[in-house]
Parts: sequence; structure tokens; C-alpha cells
Amino acid sequence: MAEAYGLSSGALKGILSKTERQSFEGKPITVQVTNIKIIDQSLENGNGDSAVKYRVLLNDGAYSLHGLITSECIPYCEANGFKKTSVIIIKDYSLVTTQKHIMIINNLEVKFQTSNKSTNTLISCDSYYAEHPEDDYLELANKSQKLESAELNQAKAPQQQQQQPQKASTFQQRHVNAIEQLSPYQNQWVIKARVSYKGDIRKWSNARGEGKLFNVNFLDESDEIRATAFNDLAEKFYQELEEGKVYYISKARIQQAKPQFSHLSHPYELALDRDTNVEECFDTTDVPKIHFNFTKLNQIESCEPNSIIDVIGVLKEVNPVFQITAKSTGKPFDRRNITIVDDSNFAITVGLWNNTAVDFDTSEGSVIAFKGCKIQDFAGRSLTLTHAGSMMANPDTAEAYQLKGWFDNQGVNENFKTLKNENSSNQNLINNRKSILQAQEENLGMSEKPDFFNIKATVNFFKTENFCYPACNNSLQSSSQQPSTTCNRKVVEQPDGTWRCEKCDINFNEPHYRYILNCSVMDSSGQLWMTLFDQEANKLFGKTAGELLTLREQQTNNENNVFQDLINDITMKEFNFRLKARQDSYNGVVRVRYQAMTINDVDFNAECEHLCSELDSMLH
Repeated sequence: MAEAYGLSSGALKGILSKTERQSFEGKPITVQVTNIKIIDQSLENGNGDSAVKYRVLLNDGAYSLHGLITSECIPYCEANGFKKTSVIIIKDYSLVTTQKHIMIINNLEVKFQTSNKSTNTLISCDSYYAEHPEDDYLELANKSQKLESAELNQAKAPQQQQQQPQKASTFQQRHVNAIEQLSPYQNQWVIKARVSYKGDIRKWSNARGEGKLFNVNFLDESDEIRATAFNDLAEKFYQELEEGKVYYISKARIQQAKPQFSHLSHPYELALDRDTNVEECFDTTDVPKIHFNFTKLNQIESCEPNSIIDVIGVLKEVNPVFQITAKSTGKPFDRRNITIVDDSNFAITVGLWNNTAVDFDTSEGSVIAFKGCKIQDFAGRSLTLTHAGSMMANPDTAEAYQLKGWFDNQGVNENFKTLKNENSSNQNLINNRKSILQAQEENLGMSEKPDFFNIKATVNFFKTENFCYPACNNSLQSSSQQPSTTCNRKVVEQPDGTWRCEKCDINFNEPHYRYILNCSVMDSSGQLWMTLFDQEANKLFGKTAGELLTLREQQTNNENNVFQDLINDITMKEFNFRLKARQDSYNGVVRVRYQAMTINDVDFNAECEHLCSELDSMLH
């Protein structure tokens, strides 16, 4: 990705190197902005003058470095769409050091915008020169200097520098690592991080036993990472850690992340064990309170269903709390739906659960940011706040200030588009429909992200040999905040006739069958193959996969072939489909796979209205 963005790979290390720096002097450097924090000194100045600066984390595709964008550059940044993940060209800078190496940026150019940060494994310049001090041009100075005074390049009043005498921290004598640099290959490391999320102590049980666990997220300027403690250690760290406070953490085990349990993007997570050291840190100035990676509301339709995103918007509508009951457990849950809007002129519903729903008291017209929302794809797109997610009213971010200004001056009178399809056969759906040939000619599904589109097509063939699979029906309780989910992993028949799920470590007498059905559809322009999973195939046949499998096993050569009759009844019928197209590679051959997200009967009244409208437009 560094090559694609044209980043100056290795330059951030080079400008700090005694041996390499001369080759970079006077030359512009192209880097990507990994993170941004706004620093507003107008209140500290006492004169009301604007003194906004940006504290940033930069990467060149190989190394990362902290930076500070001076107030003279801020008007240009705001006018040119400067944001996190922007690629910029640094034209003039200086270098300082305290506990960290810092680049003071005096002149820059925004090269272009991108929605993704570099996926390369980055090395912190601070970490590199801690191990290679002989090549450090700045010769890392006295670590007791205040970080803020160096970053802001100005003297503070003496009273601001005074602190109460404290016992020296053992961690302060060691180099602090960035969270984004953590990997299982490190033995000695310390992070300085804020508790951005603190979960409840939860109970678990399976065939191997039962116990307790506790999850917490740690955040610094570079990234966010999940940590877990079990049993008596769950109790210990639950009491020790407080949400919002900053801590030094070391000697936790670094292991592969489990994405099914976390929405964070870090490839690893921490296991808090008996050797783990945690000490509260009172110097919190360089640790952000929360880290967002916002998705615009108009981009949600192209996102993968069930993916986890962060969003920010203006609160447009607050609905009352209501109760729903989980089918699997019969347990009631409180829920509240709210609607947010943004300057893409879209609106979306966000679902809140339990205490978050009941205690919600933010007023309409406020800016509200959500971290960890799950995309739902039922009758259109909506969001639900996950149990590990959080929300913040009127956050101190550039996006929040921009949205508030837009809404007060313009958005309050806008008519917003919705991502909710109240009726999948309405005129809007028909107007946005594509033919099969059109979808293929537009290469839908051939980009990195999946594409979604609507077609009206006729089912002309089913593959009935392997239309379902034996699945695990074990109920997984993700948390007390949301209803449980079902495992659905494939189970394998054992010699004793039982069916085993390796993930849940459970044997079943009988499996629960789920659809994975391939069928061919066609319209007047072409043909394609699609896959139907359990929900839509159930809707199409009106029977579960297990019931249809029983019918197939009972079929005979006589006239009473119920299975084949059911297939024949649906074959050559026309339906409205919403499809997901995504790229797939098999044996080196790249192709597009199509999945039916929704299936609905054709609404002939709506079709007639659409044809009349088309004819009317042609006549006039």
C-alpha cells in the first residue's frame, strides 16, 4: 500500500539518522496521517486568539513518527479536506525530542484522500532509536522534560510545570512502546494507554467447565487493543482498572486476536495473567480519550453487512424505549431507536440496548459519535450499538465541529435520504434496479469491497445435490447487553453416530441443517449463479433445510415426488433479488460470486405503476 500511495518509505527514520539525514535535507517527504488530535490553546492564552494545532501520528509505510502541525498551517488543512488517513507532502519541518522524537511541520500539501491506512507492519522511530542510540541525530535528551512544552515549542509558566512530589514509577525509567507495534515477537515492552472500554464480568460455560472473564480495551495515539482476564484475575483487574484512566501496562501475553469477539482492527490482543503489571499514570496529556474511524452515512450501503464501523452524525429523532424478547432464551431486552443525519444528506437508525437505551438523554440537534456499531441488513440498512461499543455526545473532534456548523446553518432544513426500505418493491427500488448484463458490464464485485445491487430475475435451475450442511445449533451468549447468537459452524459425524462441533466442544445426537443453496437466475439480458443462505432459502421454499432434506430422502420414482414437485413449483418463477457481488479467486482464476441478501415476490402493482411512469416520460 505504501507504493500505491507514493509514500517516502524509510524517510522518517532517515531524517533522524546521523548517517542518513543529509540525503533527505531540503527534500519533501510524502507520508500518511495515521491519527490526529486537536490542541486548542486559545483558552490557555487568555486573549481569545485562535491557537489551534494538530498533534499527528505519521507513517511512511515502514516507520511511524509523532508530529505537530503548527497553527499557521491549520487554515490550509481545513480548506483542503485534511483528515486521518490523508496522504500529505511535508515541505518544511524541524525536529525536537523529549520522551519522543517529534517533527514540527511548518509547511505541507494535502496530496490526496484515502479511506484506508497503510497495512504494512510499522516500526516506531522511538523504538528504533532506543535500540540504536548511536545513530540518533537528536541524541535523545533528558526524559524528565515535559512532553507538552516540547511539542508546543513554547515555555510554560513555572506554576504549570510544578507537580506534587510522587514516587518515581518503575515504568518511567523505560521506553514506552506504541500499541500498533505490539506483536508476539516482543519480550520486553511497556505501553502507556487509556482504558477506552471496560466490560462487565461475564460468566461462560461449555463442556470443559465454567468460569468468568473480563474484557477491556486500551488506547494510545497509535491504535487500540483488546485485553482479557479470566476467573480470579478477572475480578482483580476489574477492580484495578477504571474506564477513562491512563495506565502503564507490561508483561501481558500477546496473542492472535479473535475477530469474532472484537471489532478492533489490531491483529493481536493481550491476555492479562499473574505476571502482568499495571500502574496508573498521571501524565495523560499525550493519550487520546477515544479513537474513531468514521464512515460517512452515504457509504454504509456499500459496506459489508454485520461489519463494525464508527459513525458520527447529528441527532435528528429520539424514539421511546420498547421491549423485545429473544427467541432462543425468552429473555426481554430494552431497546431504543434513534436517528442520526450527516452532511452526505443521509439518515440512518441506530439501535441502543438495555441501560444505554433507558438512560439515553442526549437532546435532538446534538452531535453524537458512535464507536463499534454493527451494520444490519434487514429491510434496508440500519445500525445497532454493540456491547463493546460506546457513544459520545458533542465530542471534541474536527468532524463534530464541522457537522454542528453544517446542521445549524443548512442541515436543519434538509430532507434526508434513508437507507431503510420499508417496502422492497417500492418505486425507488425499481428505479435503482439493474439488468444482469448491466451488472456484469459494470464489473460489480471486482473491486476490493463488495457491491450491492437489485435485479428482477427468473429462477431457472437449482443444484439440489448439496443444498445444505449439518450445523451446530449451540446458543452463544455474547453479553448481557444483546440477545444470544447461534454458532452455525459445520459439525462432523463421529464413529458413535453423534455430531461434533470443534469450536463449541460439544457433541449432538442430531445436527441442525442450514441452507447453502446454489441456483441459476436469468433475465432478458443474461444469466448468473447465486448462493442462497438459510434465511432467504427458508423464505423461498417455505421449509427448513432439514425438512427439505427429509423430502429428498423420501423421493421415489413414482408420481408422488413431493421434493421434485416443490422444486418445479419455484423453477421459472420471477422474483426481486438484492445481491451482493464480491471478488473470489480459485486456482488462480478471479471471478465474481453473487449472494442473495433478500428475495421478495414481484409487486405487479408497483411494476405497472413504473411502466406507466416510463411511458408517460417518453410521451412528454
